[in-house]
Amino acid sequence: MRWRRWTAACAVLMILTAALGAGGAAGPGPRVRIREAHTGTLFMAPVYIAEAAGYMAEEGIDLELIEVESGALGIAALVSGQVQFFDADPFQAVQLRRQGKQILFIYNLTKRVTLDMVMHPEVARARNVSRATPIAQRFAALRGLKLGITRPGAATDVYMRYYLKLAGLNPDRDAQLIAVGGGGALLAALRTRQIDAFHLSAPTPYLAEKDGFGVVVIKSSAGDVPQLDNFMYTGIAVHNVYANQNPDLLRRWVRAVNRANRLMRTDQAAAVQHLRKHFPRTDPEVLTLALREIIPALSEDGRISEAMMEKHLQFMLDDGQIPFKPSAKEGILWTNRFIGP
Repeated sequence: MRWRRWTAACAVLMILTAALGAGGAAGPGPRVRIREAHTGTLFMAPVYIAEAAGYMAEEGIDLELIEVESGALGIAALVSGQVQFFDADPFQAVQLRRQGKQILFIYNLTKRVTLDMVMHPEVARARNVSRATPIAQRFAALRGLKLGITRPGAATDVYMRYYLKLAGLNPDRDAQLIAVGGGGALLAALRTRQIDAFHLSAPTPYLAEKDGFGVVVIKSSAGDVPQLDNFMYTGIAVHNVYANQNPDLLRRWVRAVNRANRLMRTDQAAAVQHLRKHFPRTDPEVLTLALREIIPALSEDGRISEAMMEKHLQFMLDDGQIPFKPSAKEGILWTNRFIGP
């Protein structure tokens, strides 16, 4: 009898141990405070929602989101250790490797370039362009225009030049690229006709469209530019050392973001409510429209593929942005190991 009781007790203990072990693997670990820099664009929506909805907190993460003026400032903050996460692009990662510094993409935010071009309606009418116009004609219509960019070398500059080149134009001779600054400054410049067009990720182009002084004519986020589709445009990057030292924390961060990603696709009204915490001055109607427009361009689960990275690296090499092309294989610039099966 005593033997049977002891055997039964051992069996119960084993079951409890297994249950506790499984719970520990899926639940939050020690509470951690992390700082994440971002550039205030809507392709970060899953991260904003994960923070605002409390998903990060449920994973034991106190996430502080810090908006920076430019990608250059964000990458500097990441490399210096002022922040632990940043939405970077492969160009920045390659440049850092040339300086002997390494960052690693752990989560893909987008499936294609998300810069949507908005043009002043009078210019669009004069050039006879709309989203229904063949894309080659839309690129050609940029000849002679005053095109707003955030700053030289930024994505707004790089891809505007690319469009001009696709039309057979010389970016330095056949158009005026005017460095204006961030989204607010670009909107003001378009409204006052200091520029004729600019491109930026949502929601900024749609603010101009809603107020009647802009019309979106190139929607890269919807795949208008095939060369920039299935393209590793931007993702969440961390320092290599940080990734190696904090694998459990990164898995918790990914779980929270993927939970927000699912909410965003199944309940957009709830998603917009959470997004309003990070876009308090944006009209909820515009925010709803912008989210709906950008969701097709966003990654469903954060996974990165070798093909997507290879396409961006080849783009940079062909465009003369980098002198050599590093390997696109997993483990060099990116990894899916924190996302799980």
